[in-house]
Amino acid sequence: MLIEAGVESARLDATLLLGAAAGVSRTEVLAGMVTLDDPVRRRFEVLINRRAAREPIAYILGHKEFNSLELEVGPGVLIPRPETEILVEAALEILRRMGAAKVLDLGTGSGAIAVAIATHAPAARIVASDLSIEALEMARRNVRRFGLGQQIEIRRADCFASMDSGGELGGFDLIVSNPPYVPDGEIGGLQPEVSRYEPRSALAGGPDGLDFYRMLARQSRRHLRERGRVAVEVGAGQAAEVEAIFRAGGFSEAMMRRDLAGIPRVVCVS
Repeated sequence: MLIEAGVESARLDATLLLGAAAGVSRTEVLAGMVTLDDPVRRRFEVLINRRAAREPIAYILGHKEFNSLELEVGPGVLIPRPETEILVEAALEILRRMGAAKVLDLGTGSGAIAVAIATHAPAARIVASDLSIEALEMARRNVRRFGLGQQIEIRRADCFASMDSGGELGGFDLIVSNPPYVPDGEIGGLQPEVSRYEPRSALAGGPDGLDFYRMLARQSRRHLRERGRVAVEVGAGQAAEVEAIFRAGGFSEAMMRRDLAGIPRVVCVS
């Protein structure tokens, strides 16, 4: 069924869904340690039908591994991707040189970036912000899941404008963001798992995909402390344009980090 539906990872997904239906691990499924009684069969059929409709496997299972952390995810939040781990690596490298620092994770979604940074940089204090109430609730659950409530503050904000009663966001040593960067006209051509299910607000970056970077270049400098930095994820082929946008906004230094294929995926500016 999954192959006919066009699911590329059909065998793996079927194994994971059978494990979820039976309440056992993937290893146990592969070892044949599953009792296929009627309740398991019925649960498995429901899960398979959801996946055949191209609902993301992460939403069905309710979790996604990111930076070796098992994060809770669900409808209403962007599913963490391997490319974003490169942004976390860049942020951690910056923070190692800073020591104690205040970090803003702008558009936190599930809280993946904030949780990963906090886990590996215990001296950092992080504000994780988002406009979506649904996303903020998911981020809170992940912060609680890893016991990081003393290190991560969840805030509702529209970019840098506070939308809650917590006062202004203040100044930061590092601002990180995985912003929406897909050109609006290209969203419909993405995989159904993305175009049909993931929140458009986390994907759509304007006509050319660069609107959020222009906003950051205009507004972020007044929210940075002395020698503060901004690190952002970018789409394939966008790095040079994003760097130019930040330079035009008054940032004088820039560096890029590439993925394993050599594609620039992160731009850091100061």
